[in-house]
Amino acid sequence: MLKNRYIITDSNGNSKIIGIFFILVVVSAIYLSYTLLPHYLNYLSFKDLTGAKISAARIMKDENILNDLYNKAKELNLPLEKEDIIVKREEGRLHITAEWEVEVEFIGSYKKTLKFSIDAGE
Repeated sequence: MLKNRYIITDSNGNSKIIGIFFILVVVSAIYLSYTLLPHYLNYLSFKDLTGAKISAARIMKDENILNDLYNKAKELNLPLEKEDIIVKREEGRLHITAEWEVEVEFIGSYKKTLKFSIDAGE
């Protein structure tokens, strides 16, 4: 009356499809996290700094904000140059934009281009 307590094999040692499928899903999730998660974490970190710089816009000069953002981009290994980060004031409000692409290569030479964009304003 006891059901199988094993995930991969039954009481006779035969493999079960559910167990193999479960292992495949777990391994795939770990692999995708390893390849994609760092890029998204870098994006969120840069976006947070952008928001912080907008909050401090009244006490900082545009050139200092641009330099701080550029230094953070280099620290995070983002493919951004100084001219890719646009810091401008319109009617006393600060507006920051930046866009970049990262190409990620998966198993089997499949490549995917991830596009990131930040458009933040006060």
